[in-house]
Amino acid sequence: MLRIFAGIAISLVIFIYFVYNFYFSVNFPFQDDFLLIQFIETVSKGGLGFIGLVKELFRTFNDHKAVIPRLIALIEYSMTGTLNFRFYIVLVLLNVIYIFYFLYLQFRKTKLPIYYFLPAPFLFFHPLYHEISGWALNGMQHSYLTAFTVTAIILVSQGSNRAFYLAMLCCFLATFTHGNGVLSFPAIVFYFLCLKDFKKAGLTALFMVICLGIYLAGYESGQAGKLPEDVMSFIASLFGFIGSSMSLWGNAVLWSALWGALITGFMVFLTVKVFAVYFNKPVWVKPGTVELLTLFGFIFITSTVIALFRSWAGGTIASRFQIYACLSTVIFYILLLDYTTIFRKMAVLYTITALSIFYWAYSHYAYTGVVATKRAVYLADVYNWQTNRNMFSVEKTIVRNASFYLLPAYKKGFFTVPQPVATKSQLDSLFTTNTTLNNGQQTYLEDWRVQRFVRTGVEDLTYFFVADNAFPDRKGLLDDRFLVLKNTNTGQIHLMGANAKTAARKEILTQQIYYKNGFNTFIRKDDLPDGSYELGILDVKNSGDKRFYRLGKSLIVTAGKLVLR
Repeated sequence: MLRIFAGIAISLVIFIYFVYNFYFSVNFPFQDDFLLIQFIETVSKGGLGFIGLVKELFRTFNDHKAVIPRLIALIEYSMTGTLNFRFYIVLVLLNVIYIFYFLYLQFRKTKLPIYYFLPAPFLFFHPLYHEISGWALNGMQHSYLTAFTVTAIILVSQGSNRAFYLAMLCCFLATFTHGNGVLSFPAIVFYFLCLKDFKKAGLTALFMVICLGIYLAGYESGQAGKLPEDVMSFIASLFGFIGSSMSLWGNAVLWSALWGALITGFMVFLTVKVFAVYFNKPVWVKPGTVELLTLFGFIFITSTVIALFRSWAGGTIASRFQIYACLSTVIFYILLLDYTTIFRKMAVLYTITALSIFYWAYSHYAYTGVVATKRAVYLADVYNWQTNRNMFSVEKTIVRNASFYLLPAYKKGFFTVPQPVATKSQLDSLFTTNTTLNNGQQTYLEDWRVQRFVRTGVEDLTYFFVADNAFPDRKGLLDDRFLVLKNTNTGQIHLMGANAKTAARKEILTQQIYYKNGFNTFIRKDDLPDGSYELGILDVKNSGDKRFYRLGKSLIVTAGKLVLR
């Protein structure tokens, strides 16, 4: 009975992960997703020929040669004539499930009942790495390179020559999915060194050199790489990358680094145990250990490289990398099950399962507001792009620099957007018919002065937040809230995401509500043209029903300065 319950619970967690991320995704490009539009725009002009197409596929962008994502976009364009970014996110979710299946395959080798695996999905399928689950190109790069890497590990474990060369192909594909993919080769070298198979380790290294040579042909350095300025920031980033599943709590950098150091220490202990074969000592390594150590080896090498080139700007704890932290934690748990007896005790299993469920729930509490806000921002930009040919999800300079291919792509029809939450005529009508103004006394404007690290130094930025902590009443969990801004001179209307702040944990538990009253909207100083803007709040329910509130204050924009009156 316990086995059946565990199987159902694991399947349910995976299903929730898929539905959750599919619901909050939007068929709209964000930042690096523009790369796919630019590629298809170049291809759609024709006249490239085979050599020209290959050059475009292998073109470097921000350190990476995203050949596989480009190829997927090209196949979809050839079949449907459009690019669907929500479809790419579905592919990402399937990849993540497949990666988890690799972990399950290794767990099965322990011969333990499936209920011992129950904590694993709760430690893995949650919104901590939401930038992978909800960002099309970023998600495809990280999920495909990891999927190719685990496939290579599965293949080399089969021991045949055919499987070996297929594994080399997987490492090649990983390399041309994301820049870190080339690190799958040294991970496979590690696998063969564990088995004292020097011939295949040498062949793998040879294939890596060839692959790296192809990668470096036409390579262009990106903007993020720079050596660290001190050893401690490098070490904190190194272990923080591996242990950042602990970043849910306060002192995120400290707890992540400590957790990462603990995991790494245990992996080093097992590696020493495996490498005892080099000292003519008897070695008894349990099935699946070398495969899990190999995947962790890939994560550790990746962590080292990222910490080496990114720790100059602070820690490497970032959502787009945290799938590796979740993998490290689950690998750690499986190996603890295999090599210790205390973790097999039922009391310990119940405790760890309860803690993992709490962790899973807390991750949803901490990040659902972030994920829902991104959905609202993208939905707002569906309207903004269709109506005004602008967007606020990225900096204005990005849109301006990309306009030479975004506009032609939209005209040609392969960069399409879904139906907006409202049309301009509907929004005009809402301003006309809703003459009652809220007094706006609690609506406020807050400015944040921040510093952004760049390779040349520090860039000073000013961000603004238009917010209200009382009006309007709280919205439902699955509803979307937007700030509507109407230029009183031109009549142009813009939409911006305006989800409220998250309620206190006590209110969530006792009242079953997630959001506070009010709204919160992020605005850059150059987002809006100069002018006076009437303000309103638009709530759109999951059913499509709308409710509009006019605000009693106007936003005045003058040369990058914002004032509420």
